[in-house]
Amino acid sequence: MATPADIKWMDAAARLASRYLGTTADNPTVGALIVDPKTQILIARGVTAAGGRPHAETQAIENAGEKARGATLFVTLEPCNHYGKTPPCVDAVIASGLGQVVIGQKDPDPRTSGKSIEKMRLAGIDVTVLNKHLPTALLHKAFFKRVETNLPFVTAKLAVSNDGMVGRIGEGNVPITGAEAKTWTHTLRSRVDAIAVGAKTANLDNPSLNVRLKGLEVRSPKPMIFTSKPETVPASLKLIADHAAQIITTNGGLTQALRDVANAGVNHLLIEGGPALLNSLLEEGLIDQFYLLESDKNVGENGQPAASGSNIRDKLASFQFLDYSTEQLGADRVTLIRRND
Repeated sequence: MATPADIKWMDAAARLASRYLGTTADNPTVGALIVDPKTQILIARGVTAAGGRPHAETQAIENAGEKARGATLFVTLEPCNHYGKTPPCVDAVIASGLGQVVIGQKDPDPRTSGKSIEKMRLAGIDVTVLNKHLPTALLHKAFFKRVETNLPFVTAKLAVSNDGMVGRIGEGNVPITGAEAKTWTHTLRSRVDAIAVGAKTANLDNPSLNVRLKGLEVRSPKPMIFTSKPETVPASLKLIADHAAQIITTNGGLTQALRDVANAGVNHLLIEGGPALLNSLLEEGLIDQFYLLESDKNVGENGQPAASGSNIRDKLASFQFLDYSTEQLGADRVTLIRRND
């Protein structure tokens, strides 16, 4: 039975790991804390390392040393039970002499799911799995989506003018939002695994799609271009020439294209445009959440609508998307809109 202290420490483990989302390749971004059960003093911590290895649990155990014996491990995801590039974390947990393990989420990977829990209990470790712990569920939502469906978790981001436009027809990038919104966008990019646009947007805007915040440049996501005609994507584009973007062909349909993205090890994919790609993904039920940036500026004549035939907010509502939270960004605002399923 979980205690209030268990919840407190698991919340802390989730907060610790959340700062490193987007850095752990195809592995989940796990947080681990080792705590003295008598004094409730933190002994050691660990987070899945850049690139996905070493894992959080083994780092925390190594940092704790002999102090791990008899202590409590709080870990956001069930320790792995399979051999990959590293041995199973569950074996390191058992060998460390930990007395109790509290787990935020059971691992959906069939190679581990429940097996590590049973293995630790058989070794005499007291194991508690939290029930409906929201912070760890949100932390691992993208990893869960890829493991359970072989599709990435898809976040769409769209900046819309006051008159419902995303730019002007036939023109390249038209500034709609201000400096605060741009900083927010680069922060979002730093927390995902890959970022994509359609070929039309890539050709028209010639974007870089990287992170341009001081100190976070190394956290630029893997760039991708969705297209049904790869031959129309010139090698001279910045995404190709400077950032080695991956071409994702859509000839087999968007669902298969997203499977290809998942098979490339991407848990969380950010779609930044254009409107044709976003609308197609939305209509096929392939977007999980939507960030709508709204400006007080008007585009005016020759504007490119965000959604064909309707207001973008009305279209999202028609697909059962509901507002979740809103944040002011200078003169602009951003609303997180999630699918209600």
